[in-house]
Amino acid sequence: MSSQKDMLLRYAREHHFPNPTFFVDDGVSGVTYDRPGFQAMLAEIEAERVTVCITKDLSRLGRNSALTGLYTNFTFPQYGVRYIAINDNFDTIDPNSTDNDFAGIKNWCNEFYARDTSRKIRAVNKAKGERGVPLTVNVPFGYRKDPEDKTKWVVDEAAALVVKRIFKLCMEGRGPMQIANQLKADKVLTPASYKTLQGIKSPNKKPEDP
Repeated sequence: MSSQKDMLLRYAREHHFPNPTFFVDDGVSGVTYDRPGFQAMLAEIEAERVTVCITKDLSRLGRNSALTGLYTNFTFPQYGVRYIAINDNFDTIDPNSTDNDFAGIKNWCNEFYARDTSRKIRAVNKAKGERGVPLTVNVPFGYRKDPEDKTKWVVDEAAALVVKRIFKLCMEGRGPMQIANQLKADKVLTPASYKTLQGIKSPNKKPEDP
């Protein structure tokens, strides 16, 4: 990420674009435009506080060919924003550029690459699931990692008692709120509190009331 930022900053300085502001969507898929960084940038553009938008390449703007074209051909020009994709030699200031003519094809290739990657990941996960290999890093409440093999789960007997009790209460017709109130009245630890007590890492913060 820092290397991309350095490249963009260097480009901005060399081409005399002052006051650069960076919008980052690290770890968010480019197939969606509902990204915090992108939406923040779009808000600045619509407020007419942006004159030039620069990305490393077209794929950094997004991997949806239709929407990418919509932003570069309509939204950005509507607000007087010049868009530059450095590595693709794309610059809206020169609409007659040959590189600009190929932008649509590049956008389509970026979208195809994202779809193909997603398809391959699903296939790998499907194969893992069929082999019984867990697909999540965090072990769900009721299980724990096998000390002998971290890729396998074993039943956590203490937590399993709570899970079985929840199932029994559900089968008796209790709703989620009723079950939660009953467990709270009986001072049953929340999953996050239980994992903290056991020294197990949890993605959820321990609540004030355990």
